[in-house]
Amino acid sequence: MSGLNKLVADNRLTLGLFILASYMVFQTLYFLAARSAHQQYTQTVAQALEKRIALDLPWLRLPNDIMNKVADEQAVQRYLAELNQQAEARQQPVRVLNLAGINAPQILHNQPGIEVTHQMQAPGQMLALTLFHPALPLSQALSVVPLLAALLLGFLIRQRLVAVEEQSQHQHAEHGNNLPKLIIDLRNRTLSNGLDERQIQLSNKPFCFYVALLEYCLHNQNAALNHNKNIPSELLELANRYFSRLMELGHTIRKRPDFSTNLDKMLSEIRAALDDVFRDAPELKAPFYPPKAQGEGSRSKLHNYALEEIRQAELEFIGK
Repeated sequence: MSGLNKLVADNRLTLGLFILASYMVFQTLYFLAARSAHQQYTQTVAQALEKRIALDLPWLRLPNDIMNKVADEQAVQRYLAELNQQAEARQQPVRVLNLAGINAPQILHNQPGIEVTHQMQAPGQMLALTLFHPALPLSQALSVVPLLAALLLGFLIRQRLVAVEEQSQHQHAEHGNNLPKLIIDLRNRTLSNGLDERQIQLSNKPFCFYVALLEYCLHNQNAALNHNKNIPSELLELANRYFSRLMELGHTIRKRPDFSTNLDKMLSEIRAALDDVFRDAPELKAPFYPPKAQGEGSRSKLHNYALEEIRQAELEFIGK
């Protein structure tokens, strides 16, 4: 789970910034939607209020110069106050400020908003009606919903990242488990790849030399093993040690071989066995395969037959 913890730790800042950005986007969308709804509602209330006043105009004593009528300001103010009280009781945002030059009483005009003047048709004249449209209150412009949505989205994305990492690690583990290994069984003197049941047996000399070559190259990553040089004494000692181990395991031994002779023949037999081991997947044998000489004559003697790509995790010894 260390990979998961590292993933969470590495992405904590990024995830936090993502949640913050998501909150800002959601809050902006919420504000725009709330403002649009507020404006539509305000417009609807204003139209209803204007219709109500238009119906009541014949009963109001408003000033009329053409008909030489004098306004009853107190009656008009009481009417406007009643309209505003009804609007407040219904929690409607629009208020009447002025009708035909007569101001409505007790209007606290200290909140943000706009004044909208409408022209109304009255008998023999046009009357001005001024309404106040308040701005969207902050309590309605902000909400906890965008924050909760951003947190939920962040949580879902975090869970998705963790799930993807778990799946990746699981697939990697399965892939790692299915990687071919070279299994060296000293009890049966065989080589196999661990993926199928094929086991290839070698004779004593090439088998012991190859097992020794594997161990030698594991401990000497930059080993230089050339045909034109003597086989290192350490490699010969390992080969003799594995030969003794075969004797301990009960293999019938007639004569201890000389591992310093017939190097080309030993390597050829080893390569042939590995070709058979990795018959179905020849591209996977490279780490275990002693390189062949390139070229002819003396130039081929300079090539290195060491296993430069071998790794301990790719080997499994039985009976060692």
